[in-house]
Amino acid sequence: MQKQKLTATAVKQAKPQPKTYKLWEGSMRRLIRSAMVVALTIPACSETTDPQQEVVLPDYAAQVAELVSPPNDRSLPDVTPDEPLGAYGFSRYVYQRQGEDIVATLIEGPLGRQVRCQQLAQECSYVELKAIYDAGGEIPDYLEMDRDTLGELLGQLARVEAAVLQYETLDDACAAGLNVSSAQTANMGIHVTDPGAGMGFNPDRPQMILFAKEGGERIPRPDIGYCDEDKFMGEDGFRPVGAVFNLALSEKHPDAFAGDLDNWHVHHNTCAGGTVENANDVSDEVEVTATSATPEECAAGGGVFVPVMPSWMMHTYVVPEFDPQGGVFSMFNPSVWPLASSPGELLEIRTISYGDAVAAPIMNFSFGSVEANVGETIRFGNADGVPHTVTAGSSINPRPGEFDSGVLGTGGTYEISFNEPGNYQIFCALHPEMQATVVIN
Repeated sequence: MQKQKLTATAVKQAKPQPKTYKLWEGSMRRLIRSAMVVALTIPACSETTDPQQEVVLPDYAAQVAELVSPPNDRSLPDVTPDEPLGAYGFSRYVYQRQGEDIVATLIEGPLGRQVRCQQLAQECSYVELKAIYDAGGEIPDYLEMDRDTLGELLGQLARVEAAVLQYETLDDACAAGLNVSSAQTANMGIHVTDPGAGMGFNPDRPQMILFAKEGGERIPRPDIGYCDEDKFMGEDGFRPVGAVFNLALSEKHPDAFAGDLDNWHVHHNTCAGGTVENANDVSDEVEVTATSATPEECAAGGGVFVPVMPSWMMHTYVVPEFDPQGGVFSMFNPSVWPLASSPGELLEIRTISYGDAVAAPIMNFSFGSVEANVGETIRFGNADGVPHTVTAGSSINPRPGEFDSGVLGTGGTYEISFNEPGNYQIFCALHPEMQATVVIN
């Protein structure tokens, strides 16, 4: 078997005591589908690494070659994780528990690396993008677009803003022939559908308008109200906050808005309508949601269980009063009730967790921030469309002998625990730019 060889570089670090790790082993297909946790005792490491010591990495390329990738952007991988995985609005894949089964409930973005603008320090909201363009300076690298492309995008968003703000109230929407079509979801609102919009991309006429009401974060669909000709029969207080676009489901991720900030999504295994509908809400305060309901629970609540929604969907927040930290195209908006302090707070809320393990989903070629206590199990899970590894050390100082997940395909999980406090470096051997520090308290 061909092996890759690297020369380690001396690194000063605190001397750890022997500790126990739990690793996923077995064949690659079994590793992805139903990995087995085994214990491995790691010997103590010296304070420095011999710079001449040769480190031999496993043949990851051969492991990757055994994986079967999804055939296109819209398709799910042939994998069933053992546990729930992902973060709604942040990861490409989300897997949730429905009864006794773990099923995929969301695909978001193209299959490979995505342009995501979901950090507090990055200026990606509608108002912020306009300010960047109007300043006339350099366009930030994280937007991955030039000035002309940003100008084109802002022109499209201005048209969406006008389309949304023509409806000041739900009475206006009803008078224009729109219909209330969903419950109110936290940090999102209710979907009000325009039946005449069709399925094409037109910034002047979104397929849906998002309205939200303060204090109404979890209003079930039957309690929202309805349109009676040109009047809304329900409570006052709903205000427009954004738009939703729907495009016919195709194999390729949509190329609609200028640039690559728009990560469109597809819902899978979802309950539409009925008393359980509270789309994408993963809070523990809601026992059964649109994405956690089994087909039987969905039917009992008066809903319709849909294996695959037949469209790509995109949220667009263009109302300046509800300008979202986390980006104009974010799935959830921290400026829509219940108010959140940052995209990071929403990420914590929307991360799927299970049991006592600390959830550490791998999302868009990033490990994110990982912190746990001594003895706690950390469950890494690959929520990307490409394989990754969780390997000790860094690209210039790999230490796979301490711990190494092997190649994790989509849905692959890897559990590990540490018996001593400290900071532990990890990286992905397939994508060396992916590096992080696991903080153990």
